Amino acid sequence: MSVCIVDAQAEHPSGPIADLIWTVDKPLMTILFGTRDRWRRVFASDWPENNGIVCHKQMTLAVRNQKILGVLASHTLEEFGEHFIHTRERQGRNEGAEFRKHLNHAFDLMAELFPHGLEGSYFVFDLEVSSKARRLGIGRQLLDVATSNAKEAHCDRICLDVAADNDAVQFYIRMGMHVAVETRISELADRHGVGTHLHMVLPVRDSAE
Repeated sequence: MSVCIVDAQAEHPSGPIADLIWTVDKPLMTILFGTRDRWRRVFASDWPENNGIVCHKQMTLAVRNQKILGVLASHTLEEFGEHFIHTRERQGRNEGAEFRKHLNHAFDLMAELFPHGLEGSYFVFDLEVSSKARRLGIGRQLLDVATSNAKEAHCDRICLDVAADNDAVQFYIRMGMHVAVETRISELADRHGVGTHLHMVLPVRDSAE
């Protein structure tokens, strides 16, 4: 059976989607949330909402035989700022005051690690394909969705951030992306081993348009 690319619905189970997102950048996710179980709980608070970084409204799924094989979370740059505020307010709300304090600091570090995109950018926050479904063209299909969304929103480029040592970097280069900025935050690198991240860009509109 072929893979279907569908807009996410609140009724989709949040656990498998959270698990896929966890694999995008495990070192960074571990710093943010500690364990995958805690991330699952935190993610579940965002998933059914209509406004947030990883709420269902911002997600596209690759599905085959009712199994979720790939995820795309994406936003216009203007949307992302608003969605980040809503997510920051919700995530960790039920995990205790100490974790909330930690998460606020971790979010500040993440904001430093990920440079603000240029005006007219369409931001891919997460794109991940299950390790069991690689080489099926799912990553390309999801990036095509992001490209279509970017054009519909009259954006000039797609941007995303990825760890420099992530194998996905080579995929993005094959898709025509280039590295615009390299970032390294001393606290993340020296204390937690989170190294250089790349801000990659893909033009989606011809200069004559």
